[in-house]
Amino acid sequence: MSELVAPGQATVTVAADLLAHWWSRPVAAEVECWLGAAELAADVRRQLSAGPDDELPHGAGEVPALLDEYERLFVGPGQVPCPPYESYWRDDVPIDLWHSLMGPCTADLHRLYNGLGLDLDPAAGELPDHVAVIFEALAYALSLPIHGQVAQMLVASHLGPWLPRLCRAVASEARHPFYIGLATVTLHWLGHIERHVAPPAEVEPGTG
Repeated sequence: MSELVAPGQATVTVAADLLAHWWSRPVAAEVECWLGAAELAADVRRQLSAGPDDELPHGAGEVPALLDEYERLFVGPGQVPCPPYESYWRDDVPIDLWHSLMGPCTADLHRLYNGLGLDLDPAAGELPDHVAVIFEALAYALSLPIHGQVAQMLVASHLGPWLPRLCRAVASEARHPFYIGLATVTLHWLGHIERHVAPPAEVEPGTG
């Protein structure tokens, strides 16, 4: 993952960047990054006017427990309750592709990433439709106004159609407070990001 963006960036950009980090594999360096961004995260929460029930993810102090929960929820072995991949959750594809990986959406994501000048890091070992990868690309697109249309597509075509289902699954299956909180915060912040990137409504002639 890249370094966290500076607080001076637009709030939705910082929100997307934080979500990219929080959905990443919680190795020691990543968790240290989360802890170092605590004030930044609290500021984003204040700016997004979160309700009293929209707590930030907490309980990120112990890496082994986080890694165990991440593996159980998202990786396996055995039955994986919450695969963090867009392809798995899309139901607007032929039925034989339901709950599969590397579905049709990955080709479109590659195209969007290339348009941003981004390449997947082979060393990271993640698929292009992993939720953290999509949020990282979104944060980059949001930080550059020239990529506003790409940001719209990442949200409308590659997060909005499936991410709420993943978050509901995580909220139901998670045992660690960090991931329970992450599911709630992601849904709340996604709503703000969707409204931010939505194209302005057209004014009909004779109105306004």
